[in-house]
Amino acid sequence: MLPPTWRLDASVRAGFYALVVLWDDDASLEELAAAGDAEELCRRLLASPCGCRSSTRHGEAVDLLARVHGTGDLPGSFVALLLCTCRRWDRVTARLIAGIETSGLLGDDELDELAESLLADELVISYPFAWVSPQWLDVDLDDGAGRIYTVDQNTLGEHRPSLEPPLHRWAARRALRGDPERFDDLLSAASRLEPRHRDALTHGLLDAADVLDEKRRRSLVRRGLKSAQAGVRRAALDRLCELDGPETACRRARADANAAVRRWQPPNPEPREAQTSLLEA
Repeated sequence: MLPPTWRLDASVRAGFYALVVLWDDDASLEELAAAGDAEELCRRLLASPCGCRSSTRHGEAVDLLARVHGTGDLPGSFVALLLCTCRRWDRVTARLIAGIETSGLLGDDELDELAESLLADELVISYPFAWVSPQWLDVDLDDGAGRIYTVDQNTLGEHRPSLEPPLHRWAARRALRGDPERFDDLLSAASRLEPRHRDALTHGLLDAADVLDEKRRRSLVRRGLKSAQAGVRRAALDRLCELDGPETACRRARADANAAVRRWQPPNPEPREAQTSLLEA
């Protein structure tokens, strides 16, 4: 049976019915942990994208990735993608993606591939329905009538992962640090997203703004200061402080409508390394 493939699709498919994969129930964490290899874990995640119940323990997902690391033929970036977009951990995706990055389970190439997927205009995972379940349900939204079909391995299904904003922030930061010349393209990508995702991507670019020349950094700061999110504006103030000094940044902060932004203070300067003189050597 063929494993799933990932496909980047810029189009949105219109339809008047919903496809629902039949499964006994949402897979519990224990069932996910019982997966024998990466392919089995991915099948269970595709069959139960909600991950049974919400959890704030991001380490669960990192442990699952570690359990199947090096098993099967699926790339680690694909397994990580399904874990990062599972609804079970949608409240802790910032800690989850950071945990995956620092775990050492994925190499730089796999992390770069994961970042590129998270930056796509639209991400679609195409897979054989029979790879997940031998049956699927066609629900007519007009009258609620349903029919069960038995499918073969050639019947394809699609899963469109739901990305939380912290994933866009992480991906933008990694992409810009990897190639500063992508700055204009990444800014353009941000403009195509809905506001909270656009702001998250802008935040990620601000995180990595030290790799940019002054002209591009100023352009990014202007974009950040116009963000609807206070956290992004505060990050832009940090960069403005680097460019024009604390007085200019403080003046801009005091003019902000948000109290948290008005309380912004210049970052503490990094302590200088103690220099040993020749007499002390």
